[in-house]
Amino acid sequence: MAMKELLFSFQGRVGRKTFWIWNVVYYLSIVGFAAGINTLFPNLAHLLLPAFLLVILIPDLAITAKRWHDRNRPTTFLLLNIPLIIGRLAAPAGDLVTESSMIQMLVSIAALACGLWIFIECGLMKGTDGANQYGQDPVRN
Repeated sequence: MAMKELLFSFQGRVGRKTFWIWNVVYYLSIVGFAAGINTLFPNLAHLLLPAFLLVILIPDLAITAKRWHDRNRPTTFLLLNIPLIIGRLAAPAGDLVTESSMIQMLVSIAALACGLWIFIECGLMKGTDGANQYGQDPVRN
């Protein structure tokens, strides 16, 4: 699969290996960007980090959609990412909040539950053997 198709298409399937490689790259890039931005532009980090997270959101969702497809699940399973996205985008502003609200706590619990579901089903479980409605079986890893 071409890089453009991998990162920007919501069609097709990917196996666990591709999913895990992407997640390692994804989280290392977030950590690296956050560390660099906090060193170079500490006063702008609260603006630049959410902007960066938005830039890499589409590739993250595209690869996760393909992984759901490999599990023979529809793209609507990406809705499980909503609490995670809210949590990631709100995290840089976390220093500005002095009290934990009930909404923040509920979003955190929802993010934990959804993240665990995504981790187990996309990260650990084998995809559908053979072709399914989303395409041919990717190479099993």
